[in-house]
Amino acid sequence: MSQPSPANLSKREREIMDILYRLGEAGAHEVTEEMSEKVSYDTVRVTLSILEKKGYLSHQQEGRRYIFKPIMNREKASRHAVDNLLQTFFQGSPSQAILAMLDVSSDRLSERELDEIAELIEREKSS
Repeated sequence: MSQPSPANLSKREREIMDILYRLGEAGAHEVTEEMSEKVSYDTVRVTLSILEKKGYLSHQQEGRRYIFKPIMNREKASRHAVDNLLQTFFQGSPSQAILAMLDVSSDRLSERELDEIAELIEREKSS
């Protein structure tokens, strides 16, 4: 089975995944309390079930409660999302993606961020 793609998540699903990555694991009640907008418990419960069916979450039962946790750790999910982005929009080319991101954000990058990028490039050149 192929890995689920974070690109296929709705805004609410992404927020729930972010909450679960931050908390590690949680029940629907805890997730509901952490949502940025008021969302009903039932809506969160249904969305958690959808995320589980899509392959993003697993659950264990504790008494009558279901405790959900991400199947893939955040770093692996991030790498998968970046790979999907590269393949979908940049023909697999990291340099084309980086150039596009720099073009879009060049007026918003701080001096520190530019130094970090330069340092990463130099490190990659020397390896």
